[in-house]
Amino acid sequence: MATTSLLSKVFALVEKFVTSKKGCWDHSQWEEFLASAAKIGVTIDDESKRTLGNMLESAKFFYCCAAACDAPAPKKASAKAKPKAKSKPKTK
Repeated sequence: MATTSLLSKVFALVEKFVTSKKGCWDHSQWEEFLASAAKIGVTIDDESKRTLGNMLESAKFFYCCAAACDAPAPKKASAKAKPKAKSKPKTK
């Protein structure tokens, strides 16, 4: 049986979390994520929390970017015609 590296497990966990939450989560969900990371072998300390948080935010960026790219482009509002300036009568 092939072993999976901790790196692969963390990337998979991050991807699953961000996609299942559709790029939005709250503090209790963050704490559940940390518990899941601990179960796969991540030591939960300040450094790993900061790094995991950065990974989630990076994944969120690409998740939201992909969602925006897949959505149809919004129609641009047509510009309103500017009223013509009234010409001043010529004075002699």
